[in-house]
This record gives sequence, C-alpha cells and structure tokens, in this order.
Amino acid sequence: MGRKLLSGQRMTDIIPREEWGAEPARWTTNQKRPVDHVFIHHGATLLRDHSQEGEAAIARAYQRYHFGKSWADIAYSFLIGLKSGRIYEARGWFNRPGATKNWNHRSYAICIIGDTTQQVISDEAVRAIHNLIKEGIKLGYILPDFNIRGHRDVKNKDCPGHTAYSRLQEMRPDVETVVVPKLVPPAFTKPLKLRWPRNRSPLVKWVQAVLGLPLNGDYGWLTVQRVKAWQKENGLKPDGIVGSITYNKMFGE
Repeated sequence: MGRKLLSGQRMTDIIPREEWGAEPARWTTNQKRPVDHVFIHHGATLLRDHSQEGEAAIARAYQRYHFGKSWADIAYSFLIGLKSGRIYEARGWFNRPGATKNWNHRSYAICIIGDTTQQVISDEAVRAIHNLIKEGIKLGYILPDFNIRGHRDVKNKDCPGHTAYSRLQEMRPDVETVVVPKLVPPAFTKPLKLRWPRNRSPLVKWVQAVLGLPLNGDYGWLTVQRVKAWQKENGLKPDGIVGSITYNKMFGE
C-alpha cells in the first residue's frame, strides 16, 4: 500500500520507492524548501501497459537510464501514471531533483510516465498532479505563489508533449483554497552580530527577508548596515546587532 499524507479532509496516496522497485540512490542532496517552481516533464517513452506493474517497469527503466549517465538517482521528484494518475515517489520532497538544469535547487520535477507528444494525458493524471502540488503547498514545501512550467520552457526540448503542456494551468491549485501553514521564525537564542567567521544561523535569512535583502544566510556587512537603518527607523539603538529587543520588534513577539 502506498504511503498517505494528510491533506485537510483528504489523503494523497504516494507509492514509495521500495514498492515500485527503485534501487537506492547513490547519493542525495537536501532540497532547500520552500521552492518557487514546479517543472512538469514526461519520460518520452510510450506507455502501453497502464497497470501499476507496467508503470513501475518504466520507472525502473528511467532510473537505469539515469544511473547510466552517472547521475545520483532517477532525476525526478515524483512520477505520475499517464492514464491511472498513480503517484510514485522518486527523489521525493526532501532531496534535490536533477531533471531541470540550473533550476534544481529551487524546484520540484514531476514526470509523467509515458510520451505526451503521442499519448493523451488523462484527467486523473492532471488531477493527481494538482493534488500533489496542493499537498506540497500545505506542507510548506512549495510557495503558494509558485510558478508551474514545462521543461521546454527552460530547455529546447519538446518536454512535456503538447497534451500535457496545454494543461499546465489545470495542474496548478487555486491558492485561495489552500490552507498555508504559518511560518514561525527560529527562536531567539543569541544575538546576531558582525564577526568572523560569519554568523550563518537560520535566523539570518529571516532577518534578511524582513529587510528585503538576498537570502544568502550570511550576516555580513551589507546585512548589518540594513539592520542599523531598520533599527533607526523603528526607534531602536542603531548598533547593527539583532539582540532580543530588535528580534521582538522585528518579529512581533
């Protein structure tokens, strides 16, 4: 039986790797979440057997092909049966995919098992992708205002084929119907201040987000100067140190 993830009043079935016969990954890289993109791919292999075993056999072939290219694992995050809409775990939510060059660090890759240039994607498959993305938003793994794109949008390939590409917006959940978890900043433990080596605690990115800075996680000179300016604007001592008083003022504690 596939694993089930809680999704409000419904459950999304995801067939785990061991159930479809995946080999262990050679290595993994943690995915930074939440991501702001979801890319839709297809395997470009005709799927003639739409049973679970038929889909699993193609999924195993994809993994062997990717191993043959010396990749870490099957490149996708999840796989979707072209006709059945079954969802298969590939690299999953927690590991970085390898299917969309230059975008893997900020996206998930969902691959339709089959060839959508020659085969028509079913309503069940479109609905499964829609529900899977909705699950990701609810879990806090995908930003509510994410972009959904085809692989062809960033690579000169006919991927996915037109029968899937023409339905991308149907795969996108209506954000207004998704209950997004409240994001809570890390608890204050010790002040952030300019030092060497640089302070790279998880709180740094939260401070940078408030200040509208790039989220590089480095409490460096630029961040310190912006903290000073923010402190001055908010009636605090402009020392560039995020202590308990600045933390409470910044995050409304």
